[in-house]
Amino acid sequence: MKSLTPTQEQDLKTEIRKLHEKGGGDFETLLKQVEKRRKVVPLNLPQYVAAISSAKTKILEWGRGTGKTTYRGVHWSSIMNEMPRSTGLFIGPSYQFILTRIIPSLVQGLEMFGIYRDLHYFIGTQPPRSWRKSWVKAYQPPAKYDRYITFWNGVGVHLISHDVPGDGRGLNADWIDGDEAGLLKASALQENTDPTLRGTKKAVFQKSRYFGSRIYTSSTPLTAEGQWFIDYEDRAVQYPDNIAFIKATCEHNLEHLREGYLKEAQDNAYQYWVYLAEYENVRPKFTKDSFYNLLDTDLHLYSNFNYDYYTQPGQTVDCRGDADLVAGVPIILSGDWGAAINCVTINQHLKSINEFRTLKSMYVLGDEQKMQDDLYKDFHQYYLPHQATCKDIYFYYDKSGNLETGHTKQTRAEQVRQQLTRLGWRVHLMTTGTINVEHYKKYLLWQKIFKERDPLLPRYRMNRENCRELYLSMRNAKTKKGSSGEIKKDKSSEKNPKIPRQEATDLSDANDNAVWSMFNAYLYNSGMLMPSLHIKSS
Repeated sequence: MKSLTPTQEQDLKTEIRKLHEKGGGDFETLLKQVEKRRKVVPLNLPQYVAAISSAKTKILEWGRGTGKTTYRGVHWSSIMNEMPRSTGLFIGPSYQFILTRIIPSLVQGLEMFGIYRDLHYFIGTQPPRSWRKSWVKAYQPPAKYDRYITFWNGVGVHLISHDVPGDGRGLNADWIDGDEAGLLKASALQENTDPTLRGTKKAVFQKSRYFGSRIYTSSTPLTAEGQWFIDYEDRAVQYPDNIAFIKATCEHNLEHLREGYLKEAQDNAYQYWVYLAEYENVRPKFTKDSFYNLLDTDLHLYSNFNYDYYTQPGQTVDCRGDADLVAGVPIILSGDWGAAINCVTINQHLKSINEFRTLKSMYVLGDEQKMQDDLYKDFHQYYLPHQATCKDIYFYYDKSGNLETGHTKQTRAEQVRQQLTRLGWRVHLMTTGTINVEHYKKYLLWQKIFKERDPLLPRYRMNRENCRELYLSMRNAKTKKGSSGEIKKDKSSEKNPKIPRQEATDLSDANDNAVWSMFNAYLYNSGMLMPSLHIKSS
């Protein structure tokens, strides 16, 4: 459990870079020099408890800042010491998520223990050709290295993504590591990756405590779909020798966190309950009286990234990495306005397959001194590559978009059109009038859409990763009783001073606008509107 000093670390990275500039060179001498210059890295209490546990399955419900990065460095370096040439699976919710968010933390964690990228290991590629004669391979090396990490001592790790159906199926593995496990699918784990723990060399590895091991790390899941992770707590009580469930928060790691870390996290949380879940491990209560109660994560949510674009960690994130964006099809924007938050959902209506697809949600915050112009600038930068195939934008919004703002004769919607037109888009304003739609009508329309029984209505699908905030907004938007007993959306979260406005119901309101305007006609049956829905008094 060791690492270099900061100065030694910088010198080492310079030496590694020079090696590759020369096309290879003597990497083995540099490896030996690193071994001689290591020092011990102290562990906090949760890290130490996890490190000494002999359980084959470890479930770490650790709040943000607890030290998962450091522990993963401990775990992987121990595997390398005990099981050289072994094969592991590193699982994430999507390959894009792995490359842009998980891998950078892994690289940092391994560096703490003297294991350096492009010296000790390579991601998505083989080492330089001149190194390969001395580079040890796993007992079962891959046919392709594009989603694989290869280490100098033969340890190999397949990068497994849950947005690729069947990913991992058919592989043989000696150990499994899953990060951000609250976002992983229990069904994919059971069907695709758990069966891989057959081992690659039982005779060699069977005495190691890491052989056949599984570790899943996550902060407290924010949705009911992560309940499988929490359920391991009861299983750990039943099978304490085989399963360790370790729950901890960053209070054990405060000496390594900058001053004000928790206060800033609380101020910036989507909602206060999100802060409590992600930092304090307070498990949220999932509401059953949701305004969007038929929203089904297995049916209505999907993952679909373009992995011909995402090939290396740290790559620019824009629409070129989204395989669900269809070239040549207009973009449908559905926006909501306000001083506290401006937000928009980005959609496409794919008429050929009768599908309405929400590709992404975006927002900016007033307390960060960001305004409407900043939001649509962000939109433009992300979707600029799409402009080459289609410039048309159909823009939906609520009644306030047709009102003048006071300091200009232009309405909010006209301001957006002017801004995006100057940036090369062709914007069509679609909302007319100044009267908002009753909540119960929107509720009824969403019920019909989610049920997928009316062939005149499109299937509704939402990008799981790109619409995270929208999903939470819809999932946690409650209903309340109106003055006449009708169903209304409970928007109290928007006025609660304890809940920052990054989330609340605003994004769900934004998303309602296009869906209602485009498809409300299908609420009519033989010219009669479906009856309104009322909440019964208990």
